[in-house]
This record gives sequence, C-alpha cells and structure tokens, in this order.
Amino acid sequence: MRQQATEVDLALTDNVNVTEQVCQALEKELVNCLNQLSDTEKLIEELRGANRGLEEAMKVAQTRLDIRHERRNVENCRDIPQYGLIEEVKIIGENLTSMAGQLRQAEETQAGLVKSRGDLEREIMVKRKTLYIDRDRGQLLRSFYPSAEALSGHV
Repeated sequence: MRQQATEVDLALTDNVNVTEQVCQALEKELVNCLNQLSDTEKLIEELRGANRGLEEAMKVAQTRLDIRHERRNVENCRDIPQYGLIEEVKIIGENLTSMAGQLRQAEETQAGLVKSRGDLEREIMVKRKTLYIDRDRGQLLRSFYPSAEALSGHV
C-alpha cells in the first residue's frame, strides 16, 4: 500500500511540475499577446491620424477643383492645372482606400488578439486552480496518510 501511495505522490508531483511549466509558458504567451495588442493599438491610432490628414487633404483638393469649375466669366477648360487637380484627387482617393483597408486589417488583428488574450487568461486561471487543488489541497491531504511504519503495523 505504501508503494502505491509513493507512486501516486510521484505522479502527482510530476503532474504539478508539468502544470506549472504550462502555466509559465501561457503567461509568457500572454505577455507577448499584450505587447502585440499594444503595438496594434498604436498602429490603429497612427492610421486613424493619417486617415484624418488625408481626408482633410482630399477636402482641400476637391474644394479647389470645385472652385475652379465655378469661376464666373471664365470658360471651363482642361488645362495642366486642371489635370493636376484631378490627378491629386485621384491619388488621395487611392491612398484613402488603401489606408482604410490597412485600418480594417489592423482592427481585425486587434479583435483576434483580444480574443486570444481572453482565452489565455481563462486558461491561466484554470491552470492556477488546478495547481491549487493538486499542490495545495491534494498534496496536503496526502501528507496526512499513514507512514510506512504505521502501515506495517509498527506504531
């Protein structure tokens, strides 16, 4: 019986050690996830700021183009400045579309990282509860098992 108790103690100790290692690995992964999340949030803010700047530039270019169309007593003609304004609006529009795609992708990445963070936090909590039960409760209760002398009848 004592041999079985010893084998169970060894197995429980091994299980506790493995669980501690997994818990530490999950905590490192959580730190990496939080760092990536922080970087992604900074990128999103930068993209939003750049997007606002491009929107303002687009408004200026479109206003200049509209004003050029509404000149009184001047014939609307397609000259080099007109082509330049049209090209500027086109380039800014393409940049806005590209930046909107990057922003959408960054927000999707952020959502995935938030989900991963929640999963990691839940998993760490489960591992800590497991450690509490196995190490603090289980091993404590097993320490009250009778000794080899008591089991052999020599009290």
